[in-house]
Amino acid sequence: MPEEIIHKNIDDELINSYMLYSMSVIVGRAIPDLRDGLKPVQRRILFGMSELGLHHNQGFKKSARIVGEVMGKFHPHGDAAIYDALVRMAQPFSMRYPLVEGQGNFGSIDRDPPAAMRYTEARMETLAEELLQDIDKNTVPMMPNFDGSLSEPDVLPTKIPNLLLNGTSGIAVGMMTSIPPHNLVEIIDAISLLIKDPECSVSDLLRHIKGPDFPTGGMIMDAASIPSIYQEGKGRITVRAIAEIEESGGSSQIVVSEIPYNTSKADIIEQIVNATQNHRDLQIRNIRDESDQKGLRVVIELKRGADPNVVLNLLFKHTQLQTTFSVNMLVIDEKKRPRVMNLKQILQGFLSHRFNVIRSKTEYDLEQASKRAHIVEGLTKATRSIDTVVDIIRNSANSEEASKNLMETLEVTQEQSSAILDMRMGKLTGMEIEKLLNEYKDLVAKINEYRMILASDEKVYGIILDELNEIKAKYGDARRTRIDLGNGTDFNIEDVIPDEDIVLMVTKKGYIKSTPLESYRKQGRGGKGVIGVRTGDEDFVVNILTTTRLSKTVIITSKGKAYVLSNHIIDHSSRDSKGKLLANYIKIDPDENVQAVLSTRKEEVQGKQLVITTRSGKIKKTEFEAFLNVRISGIKAISLNEGDRVIDASLTSREDDTIIISTKNGMVIRFPLDQVRSMGRSAAGVMGIRLKKNDEVVGANIVASEDTRFLLTATEKGGGKRTCLSEYRSQNRGGLGVKNIYGLEKIGKVIGTLVVNSDDEVILATKLGMSIRIPVSQVRPTGRVTKGVRIVDLKDNDIAASMAVVVD
Repeated sequence: MPEEIIHKNIDDELINSYMLYSMSVIVGRAIPDLRDGLKPVQRRILFGMSELGLHHNQGFKKSARIVGEVMGKFHPHGDAAIYDALVRMAQPFSMRYPLVEGQGNFGSIDRDPPAAMRYTEARMETLAEELLQDIDKNTVPMMPNFDGSLSEPDVLPTKIPNLLLNGTSGIAVGMMTSIPPHNLVEIIDAISLLIKDPECSVSDLLRHIKGPDFPTGGMIMDAASIPSIYQEGKGRITVRAIAEIEESGGSSQIVVSEIPYNTSKADIIEQIVNATQNHRDLQIRNIRDESDQKGLRVVIELKRGADPNVVLNLLFKHTQLQTTFSVNMLVIDEKKRPRVMNLKQILQGFLSHRFNVIRSKTEYDLEQASKRAHIVEGLTKATRSIDTVVDIIRNSANSEEASKNLMETLEVTQEQSSAILDMRMGKLTGMEIEKLLNEYKDLVAKINEYRMILASDEKVYGIILDELNEIKAKYGDARRTRIDLGNGTDFNIEDVIPDEDIVLMVTKKGYIKSTPLESYRKQGRGGKGVIGVRTGDEDFVVNILTTTRLSKTVIITSKGKAYVLSNHIIDHSSRDSKGKLLANYIKIDPDENVQAVLSTRKEEVQGKQLVITTRSGKIKKTEFEAFLNVRISGIKAISLNEGDRVIDASLTSREDDTIIISTKNGMVIRFPLDQVRSMGRSAAGVMGIRLKKNDEVVGANIVASEDTRFLLTATEKGGGKRTCLSEYRSQNRGGLGVKNIYGLEKIGKVIGTLVVNSDDEVILATKLGMSIRIPVSQVRPTGRVTKGVRIVDLKDNDIAASMAVVVD
């Protein structure tokens, strides 16, 4: 007879076939069951071990024996998958509450692979037996195995909420699950609340459940995200290693004692080594793994002088010492459908399952007790008429006739008559008869109790509460994972950047860069210098400032605008790099030049005032706090007349400060700053120095009235001089000033002045981008009305452009 041909659209067939395949993977392999929290392979392993009698108080059996049992009877998907699942259930760093007790090499937290299954042995943990308890009492549905020759449980009757206790992860077709482990005590307390108050909210449950509790400990950083995760059933949790800073031999070291869940200690050590090579701020000298049977311990030795807090936070940023755990609480519900559930729905699912299990168990116990009571009742009747029973049995031709006669004479059932016939003569003693009577009383009491349980849901939930409290007392332990209730995972800049000394350079064309101060080597007076910044044609350095990476820099431009720039965002590169245009950081006009850069030194600005000096000799004083909240487009710092421009600016906080203003033609005036009243941001200022024709201000320095330091003057052709500040008497504001230096026709016009100590060092930058770091002590002190000495030899086409004091 010819086969029937089925006509079907191939698209429909492909869709149907793929859907069947995907649902098979989702339900049958990758996603856990809501009720017992197990994937099919895990359930089959535990059931197979139970069938082998591998209880916690029995001997171990080879893992290969267990794998063979499970694969041959229940899970025909290959031995590797079964053994991998068996190993994971035995790893204390993978499972918060291991379900299998392993003997032999079951892998390590360094991702060392386990030994082959022929070498390892296993048996169930005590807790695993709680998942299987009462499985023989018709508590869960049984289904045929893959070939229909045996039966296996569709779900385990589990007394513990395993889904949340141990968590799970799995990737199916088009979906994945990732549920973190939790603390048993917290979960049981939450279920108890749910039993007592079924209308409670997720927020109420979270009064007991603080968050995930990973087997490897660590710290959850973003506690604020936990409520939304448990409300929606998905989200992200940031987990950080536990590390302490210790002092050893004059230097610091970081000791890591706990690492994030699902990370490898060996991988983290390798990442630290790689990060050290790629990030100069990671000043690590050595790494040692001192882990032993007592626990994990990784020691990170730091270089002398390194800031351990900065290094540690950089490690959190660049290695798996801080990771993100993605939560997606996808489960297979009681209707065999994949669903994302929130915390309350998961707990309700377990509670509903346990409720059904207890009712099924009670029904089974009731049935068994009723059957036994029926038999005992018949035996009791027989003992009361023992002579009659003996006569009936003696006079009956066979057992069938005897049974029939007993049923008619004693009015017993078939089951009772069979039990009477099977009763031994020893049961007829007075003591045995009394035992039967007591057993019957006990059975009647149990039957009444079972019926009461089945008639009252409250009694069922009471049994669940008693079981949970028993489990809590037996297996409860302290939380391992800490929860940070602070500001979360965002790093402050101080956490990840060392506050090292830097040199900020700004060129005439608006390029800015920061360079480590240590990259400038000391040189003798008259040296040729080293490249300080690579400049293009017609570009040169106009501003140099020594500051720190965690300070903020106030930028005052030629147009009298003020910008506040965080130093840490400025391009931090080598000494000879070009840097980046300032326009990358602030909105500066093309025709606007930087005339002053000021460091706030970690924002210690309270009570300080900003003093601005212009080319025309104007000066103004404004409270610096007015410039703290500056927009990226800047704000007005001073109102300028047409043709005027800002030359310099400084911060001051002392009442007795004076200012020394110097001009291009070598004039200097010194007057108290209290002669300049504090003004608003947009004020134009007052006259500071009266200038002669063709002269202009080139610098301004704020000093205390009794300051005994020196005024260092530099000229265009590399000349300079150092004069004690006491040589410059204080005058009234607005005068012409006094002569500061002679012979300008030979050494060039004055480019600027600095107030220095004898042991200070300065950096001098030239128009062509050369720079040199020299000690002030190599410039001998001279009087006010003198010529200078050669500070640096310059090329024929080069001139000095600017200078700054090195602040160590």
